[in-house]
Amino acid sequence: MSDEPKDLPDSESTEPELERTEKSTTKNRAPSPVILAFCMVIVGLLVVLIIQGIQPGGALASKDSPSMDALKADIETRRTLLNRERIAMGLEPMAGASGTEAAEEVAARLKTDADTLASLAGSFQVLLEDKDRELDLARKEAIDSLKETQRMRELLEAIRIERDKALLEATRNSTLQGQLDAANNRIALLDAELVRLREEPGRLQQELLACQSERSQLLNRIADLEAQLAQLSQADLFATTENAILKEAIALFRELRKLEGKADSEIMSAYSSFGAKYGASVLKKCDFATGSSEIAPELNAGLMATMSEVPDGAIIFAVGYASRTGNADNNQTLSSDRATAVAQLLDSAKQPNQRVQAVYLGQTDRFSSRVPERNQIVEIWQIVPPNMR
Repeated sequence: MSDEPKDLPDSESTEPELERTEKSTTKNRAPSPVILAFCMVIVGLLVVLIIQGIQPGGALASKDSPSMDALKADIETRRTLLNRERIAMGLEPMAGASGTEAAEEVAARLKTDADTLASLAGSFQVLLEDKDRELDLARKEAIDSLKETQRMRELLEAIRIERDKALLEATRNSTLQGQLDAANNRIALLDAELVRLREEPGRLQQELLACQSERSQLLNRIADLEAQLAQLSQADLFATTENAILKEAIALFRELRKLEGKADSEIMSAYSSFGAKYGASVLKKCDFATGSSEIAPELNAGLMATMSEVPDGAIIFAVGYASRTGNADNNQTLSSDRATAVAQLLDSAKQPNQRVQAVYLGQTDRFSSRVPERNQIVEIWQIVPPNMR
């Protein structure tokens, strides 16, 4: 069984079909009700005249005439047919031959019937006009339907041509289905990958938040470790007790502490001997303002340059002092702060094998008994270990 649609009538047959439709519509149209009504009236008058002729006193009255019997039978037959027509038209049937109606009464009744028939004829005419309009509308719809059929036929032909092209293309490209299946599989894989990628930002966001939290914790830990390292470095950098002083510098520290209150000549003699005894010499003196432990900006470059003069492996020993003016405890703290400030600066510029340490000796007047400000200093000593001398 073929799937192709049945061929519709071709376009050349459209106009003849329209003509046949109009002809059949005209052929089936019923005769006018007015004509029927007048025919019925004429027949009724003829019947009345015949009846009047056969009544007593008429020209045809003869009881024994055979032709009269045949005429009566024919009249009865015609009356029966006429009454059927009258009943079908909604009129009262006519009386039989034995009726006693006068000719005037029959004529009046026939006139009334004629008026009724004329009224019915008018109604029938209106109805007929309505039917004509309906027929015209049906005719127009039939024409439109035929036109639509023609359009559908043309559309069907175009679809048939496209189908043939598609079948031909499918025949020439037998591998398209395989390619389509491969493409569908690829699309499925890409859809799965797309779902994964859509979920990936959420997972990455969680990992990012976890990493940020871990980073924050690590930064806090680093800050704590740096603070602890700074404390340890400062503790190693500044010797708070004699036991904390580097072993290479402990003897020098003790000698310097003994010089407090000695004469200038004795101090100068001691300083001269420290080089041979301990490998120690003064590199630089750093002056401070009264009550301050801040290094003057102009001294920074000179202090940094001092480190380039120190051999690798040597010890830098910063000894802090304060003048005797003011409170002794405050001066002790001030001298330690000054030594620590200088040691921190030098420690930042030291070489890998160099060591830096700070100590304090508190208030003194050994550098000048008349000018207190000359005692507000930090002496920077260089100590070369015995194995480097």
